Amino acid sequence: MARKQKDDVKLKNRLKDIIKEEKVSAILVGLWADVNKATVSAWNSNTSQPNDINLNKVGELFEIDNRMLLQADNRVKTGLAQALQEELNRLTKIEGIPTYINSIDNVSGNNVKMNNPILVKALKDFAENYKLNSK
Repeated sequence: MARKQKDDVKLKNRLKDIIKEEKVSAILVGLWADVNKATVSAWNSNTSQPNDINLNKVGELFEIDNRMLLQADNRVKTGLAQALQEELNRLTKIEGIPTYINSIDNVSGNNVKMNNPILVKALKDFAENYKLNSK
């Protein structure tokens, strides 16, 4: 699997800064997490990210909450969740779009309830327009 380009990585870690703050080596981090130094180097440059198990190992090493290892996204609150809830209420109560639909499970052949794809698409479209108009 190819490494993601730096611009493609959505979640970023603070490992390089923490290693510097704690005055330890990347070699120690690699040994503690039982990964090679190239992996730690990729984490440091944010070209790849530690999985949940390795993130936990690094948090254990530095004795910090795993969330402290991650860089904040600095999202701006626009009221999207509330607006989506109001749109959901409108779509289901006024427009009468059902939340769930019945479908046949391909493996078992049983009737199962699933999220209504029409409702999901309507909510995604609403969110996209909301974000464009919130800028």
